[in-house]
Amino acid sequence: MNIKYPKTELMVVLGSKVYPLYVTATTEEIENNMQITSREDFLTFETAIKKDHGNGLWYPGCDTDPYWTDWTVKKNAVKSFVKLPEPQVNINYDYNEEDF
Repeated sequence: MNIKYPKTELMVVLGSKVYPLYVTATTEEIENNMQITSREDFLTFETAIKKDHGNGLWYPGCDTDPYWTDWTVKKNAVKSFVKLPEPQVNINYDYNEEDF
């Protein structure tokens, strides 16, 4: 099963504020892109947003699933990035009366 989830949190300057972008790229991929590009180049990341575009950026704890879209940002707008932990999912279809 191929489940998309955010692997990295990018802190990016958009306008005059710093926003977190949750992307599917790994920190290694981001480091490589940052090293091989110049300061004025644009980088494209698959980014999580809320399903309704007008509702803004998706973040963990939103009550909706993310909608994945490509966002392009200038390299010098990226201020920092943090590796996120893998989500832990436990699917158990066993019926146990004590659980109810």
